[in-house]
Amino acid sequence: MDPIEIRSIETEPLELRAAASGDGMTFSGWAVRYDQPSLPLPFVERVAQGAFTRTLKAKNDIRSYINHDDRLVLGSTRAKTMRLEDRAEGLWVETDLPDTSYGNDLRISIERGDVRTQSIGFSTVKDSWSEDGGQRVLHEVRLHEVSVVTGVAAYPQSTASVRSWLVPAKRAMVDVDALSQAIDVLQSGANLTPEQVALLMGVISALEESTPEPECIEVEASLSIPLSLLRKRLELIERGLVA
Repeated sequence: MDPIEIRSIETEPLELRAAASGDGMTFSGWAVRYDQPSLPLPFVERVAQGAFTRTLKAKNDIRSYINHDDRLVLGSTRAKTMRLEDRAEGLWVETDLPDTSYGNDLRISIERGDVRTQSIGFSTVKDSWSEDGGQRVLHEVRLHEVSVVTGVAAYPQSTASVRSWLVPAKRAMVDVDALSQAIDVLQSGANLTPEQVALLMGVISALEESTPEPECIEVEASLSIPLSLLRKRLELIERGLVA
């Protein structure tokens, strides 16, 4: 199984209107804008136009959730309650809100303007990197789901909580505070010490060896970074190619 990554985007407010059938409400908005830079992940990422072409042609069932929670289903492409359109500007999503308690709660939040963020869960098929490792372009992805996200902004960069790193630290048998501090430095773009690089590389190696499938590290509710990407970044730092 390919590692699943999560990316969020907050642009103009989601559009809410009566469904064409006259039954319920429909919301729509951008899930991805092409060629727009993310905030540091710690690398800067762009999604190239055409990245979703093959995955949409495959006609796999793609679902819409709230906060990536598969218990809170909003719609699906198979049921035609969610529709995806690959436009020149990006990936446009239109979803029919279900007549459920969480669906009605979401409708009110969208109407008020409190909720405006959408997020995708995907796995990378083809990407490319700049020589210094600071820029990444996604050329092709496999789309798994689209979520409305209630609590975070676009491509967020924030401090990872100690709780987020308890499990990785325990499995790698390292101090959780030291690990959390090293991740904070990495996310901020500041210079890591050689000891911090070694600590992070050791944790990644321990996690890779202890899991049969490729794994992501979740640095917050809406952002997961595959171990392979963290390893690449740290290797470049060790070689002195990036700060």
